[in-house]
Amino acid sequence: MYHRSKSIREMPQDLKPREKLLRLGVEKLTEEELLAIVLGSGTKDMDVLSLSRAILRTGWQKLHELTPQELMEGFKGIGEARACQIKAIVELARRINDPYEGVFINGPEDAYKFLKEKVDDRKEHLLALYLSPTNRLLSYEVIAIGRMNALHAEPKEILYHAINSACYGILIAHNHPKGQLKPSREDLEFTKRVREACKLMGFELLDHLIINLKGYLSMKKEGYL
Repeated sequence: MYHRSKSIREMPQDLKPREKLLRLGVEKLTEEELLAIVLGSGTKDMDVLSLSRAILRTGWQKLHELTPQELMEGFKGIGEARACQIKAIVELARRINDPYEGVFINGPEDAYKFLKEKVDDRKEHLLALYLSPTNRLLSYEVIAIGRMNALHAEPKEILYHAINSACYGILIAHNHPKGQLKPSREDLEFTKRVREACKLMGFELLDHLIINLKGYLSMKKEGYL
């Protein structure tokens, strides 16, 4: 039989979460001890450490998905304030681990600044940025890498990541390593196919940039899109 976890009342004073943090450092605490410090106190029927343990059994991903109302319904003794505390700490953890937190793409200049160092000038790259309704960057993907002046990709490869990121809009870009900042016939045809696929799936194709180390061309700004 597994050992029974002690309640917070049974623990020595120097092993209680707050005292343990002060004595040993935050990195020595378990997830349930960290959450216990955030919550501060337990419920009528459960001490704070046991409550934290019960909440964490749900899993971080599920906690992220649950609404405050669902948390209140799922855990006896959790009220509105406690449910908001839990949602806040889960969202903070998500933002800390989000590599694109605070990155907004409000126009082609922002997109170019983000992308220009992400391409190899020896090969053609097709890149995609996935944005929220407020233009916050949700995800960035390298869709395909080709040869010096040739690259093959299908719209479904772009849309696959759009669905996974639950984005609102998509901005695609590809580089012309040694060429001019002017769309080819193939570029225009591909853009049309992507736009039609996006419309069918409920996404907006915001722009298609052609970039190189010297600058960019926005198909939307130039009237191609």
